[in-house]
Amino acid sequence: MTSYRKFEDVINAYWEERGTSAAQRAYWGADGLPLLEIPLLEALLTRSVRDGDSTQSGGLAKALDMWVAEELRAAGFDGQAVWPRLSKPRVLDPAVLRFIGSLDPCTAEACRAALPAFAGSAANVLGSTYTKQIDVGLSSWMTGPEILISTKTMGSSFGKNLSNRFEEAYGDAKNLKGRHPMATLGFFFLVNAAIADEPRIFAKAVTMLEKLRMESDAYDATCLLLVDWDASGNVAVSAENERLPESLSAPAFFSDIVALTLLRAAPDSHEAARMKRAGLLPESR
Repeated sequence: MTSYRKFEDVINAYWEERGTSAAQRAYWGADGLPLLEIPLLEALLTRSVRDGDSTQSGGLAKALDMWVAEELRAAGFDGQAVWPRLSKPRVLDPAVLRFIGSLDPCTAEACRAALPAFAGSAANVLGSTYTKQIDVGLSSWMTGPEILISTKTMGSSFGKNLSNRFEEAYGDAKNLKGRHPMATLGFFFLVNAAIADEPRIFAKAVTMLEKLRMESDAYDATCLLLVDWDASGNVAVSAENERLPESLSAPAFFSDIVALTLLRAAPDSHEAARMKRAGLLPESR
């Protein structure tokens, strides 16, 4: 089973239990902020931790990637254009699927069966100076990258690793914005809530996330999300998040990502996302 496959199973089971899907569920609340599926995030992270994944192995980050992508699908963006996709191949231009859909059933089925051999699980995007693997995104060959989100996780050694994360994130933003100035760039940082027990380091992390969005050629949206996990491997979003600035919250992050992407896109694109934002699509929850 691939590292993504187990999270695919968690997501499918989650929606099956609720009798809905990301695309069908309500996304915007009466306060204008997104209704994020936090229990799904906690289920994905818990599965990852119980399987022995760590922040070093990258498994925890993949769980986060799958949740962020699912939130973009819930916002109304094309589920085939958002990556990682819910099914293999994880990264694929939606035009390929539209072409396959135009073929006769026998040929189409053969093409779908062959797709995983010709498409990978990683999206490598060329920046102004180097190619960068992007964790979560939205793109097609017609538009180029529209959303580029980097995710990072940190479980310990905050003082030792925080500066390196800041330098990497800052350089990646400049590199990507240099070639894709109209793309919406996001940085989502999931951290063990134990960082709040170190006031100086915690304050540094908050300042770091705020600085990453200060400049016009850096990130458009940044998020710091604190989580707790116990000895049994249960992971939960921490109450310590109440200490963070609203601008760094997960609802503000997705609100900014969606709003800027729709503003920068062609007026007749992303119809479902626009209709959801305007409250014009019937939704279930």
